[in-house]
Amino acid sequence: MSAGPSFPVTVKKRHSRQARLADVGEAGQARIASRVFAISGRGVAGDVEARYLAGAGVAGLAVASVAVAASAREVDAEVRIEPLDLDDRAGYDVDADRLPSALGIDDPSAHAVALGAYRALVKLRRVLAEARKLPLAPTAPVTK
Repeated sequence: MSAGPSFPVTVKKRHSRQARLADVGEAGQARIASRVFAISGRGVAGDVEARYLAGAGVAGLAVASVAVAASAREVDAEVRIEPLDLDDRAGYDVDADRLPSALGIDDPSAHAVALGAYRALVKLRRVLAEARKLPLAPTAPVTK
């Protein structure tokens, strides 16, 4: 019986399942684990974004809010937290500005949750696209 794939020390055991995904892989997870992301959002959107990114195994988060930092640490107590100066975000992966309007989410609370999730997923997709030369946005298959 095989013990399964072995992952480099840089991939934490808790992230080994996502490293097995074809769209992530060991190299992609290692890239995610080496990045620090800026979270300029506050409130629900910032909390959700911080939780998604901490859960994905990022190296650190630069945050402008103590509450957002606490949300990230609830998911991963080891995530590095840096203060974020909202006027100087150079060197950090920055936010996606807004949700695609096609989603049509009218409820403000649902919109905030969706915005936080969307921002986190856009950032992770960008890191994986760099690693695997993927398009930044999923594309529909071309039909002839």
